Amino acid sequence: MKVIIAGGGTGGHVFPAISIAEEILERNNRSEVLFVGTEQGIEKRILPEKGYRVEFINSRGIVGKSFYEKLKAMMSIIGAMLNSFKILRNFKPDAVIGVGGYASGPTLLCASISSIPTAVCEQNSVPGLANRILSRFVGRIFITFEESKEHLPAEKAVLTGNPIRRDLLLGAMEKKTRQKTENNIFVLGGSQGAQKLNEVVPLAIGELNAKVKVTHQTGQAQAESVRETYQKLGIAAEVFGFTDDISQIYERTDLVICRAGSGTLAEITAFGIPSILIPLASSTHDHQLKNAKILESGEAAVVVEEKELSIKVLRTAMEKVLEQRTLERMATNSKKLARPRATRDIVNEIERIIGQVNVRKN
Repeated sequence: MKVIIAGGGTGGHVFPAISIAEEILERNNRSEVLFVGTEQGIEKRILPEKGYRVEFINSRGIVGKSFYEKLKAMMSIIGAMLNSFKILRNFKPDAVIGVGGYASGPTLLCASISSIPTAVCEQNSVPGLANRILSRFVGRIFITFEESKEHLPAEKAVLTGNPIRRDLLLGAMEKKTRQKTENNIFVLGGSQGAQKLNEVVPLAIGELNAKVKVTHQTGQAQAESVRETYQKLGIAAEVFGFTDDISQIYERTDLVICRAGSGTLAEITAFGIPSILIPLASSTHDHQLKNAKILESGEAAVVVEEKELSIKVLRTAMEKVLEQRTLERMATNSKKLARPRATRDIVNEIERIIGQVNVRKN
């Protein structure tokens, strides 16, 4: 089986793509996977480091841009489609899977025109414009939330959940209840960091009466300044810009404070971790808030909207969640929302659409 996985830009797109590739290659080591991304995304660094072959196309976004930027984006898309046709002709894939990001659209459109089986992963509760358009052309749409069906062709939508990497799944299965004298808080800004979290969270933790340990992923640009803030507050904190090796961090985490991207939510529910979610206010169609509300309605998270975020509001939310009974109840509810078989179910569908029968049940 030869599969192209197209997309990237952020960890929320790249890591689910890696998860799908791992499953394909684990089933049959003679299978081949080619990634298609852009040189501006983190796939340029991460995929070669992990030994994956990747081709780059030049594609840009259109939504929210000025007229001049939209014109440039349209020109780049034309070039990206020409490059995509070339990649398809040379690699001759059995299927093309889009995971979101600027490289996903042109590659999937070219594959559809070329009558190659296609599928797209829709990770958020509210699909963006690109996936709404692509949904008309692709054969399958793998959705993370049931709510996405309202916006997509129902006959193509398959509820799978969002795939997470094999190392995280193994870590989630091995996570045990630990004896503790203090709670571990993981502040997770995503692969690019979150400035608002970097500014407010350390100060709110500094006002807590409870004794905690802190791990904080800041994004590369602000690691040093956030580290200095914790030091001034006298808080023991492990601060770093970015890591893609966070399974051990999740295993020891009691509470996550983070945005509400779908990939992050899939990971923390797999580990059964309660969360305080601060959705990115500028997310397209406010999808992060809608993602977060799904976890809150399942009593696995507390949502603090960015417009309401302050030291006092966040401190109050942490004090509420860190009560031991509340923490235990939310952890149980978080685990109930997990979909640990997402990757398996997606690859089963990929094999179905290209006519293979090696369907994994466990």
